Amino acid sequence: MAFNIVVGYEGSDGSKAALDEGLRIAGLTRGKVFITYAFGGPKTYSGAPLTPRRALKELGEQLLEEATAHASGSGVSFEAVLVEDSAASGLLAVARRHHAEMIVVGTHGESPLRGALLGSTAYKLVHTSSKPVLVMPAAKRARAAA
Repeated sequence: MAFNIVVGYEGSDGSKAALDEGLRIAGLTRGKVFITYAFGGPKTYSGAPLTPRRALKELGEQLLEEATAHASGSGVSFEAVLVEDSAASGLLAVARRHHAEMIVVGTHGESPLRGALLGSTAYKLVHTSSKPVLVMPAAKRARAAA
């Protein structure tokens, strides 16, 4: 059975570990990986622009280019997806659209309390997704590279 897997990618060591694991699982199941960068959040605050949207989009395009260069040597089918939405909502939307069986994201190593208070993407996904969410620590990638 082929698994469609959504991987959240934002260039951190945790998201690189997530990409490696998503590619590994998809390779075992002959599935496809949807490498996703979501940028978004509120567009204005009291009428003033809040985030430089064009800069975030350009950053996302660069990061997805980096991720697809890495994935191209894996032998696994993949697609880069740029989503203008908050990270958690964007990943959930891509998972629904592509009928993904799993979402894989990295973590920066926050404590559970810090993640809950600051609203980490992994924390939000674990508590809102109807699909399994695999959270990869950045340390996993460092150990694999050694």
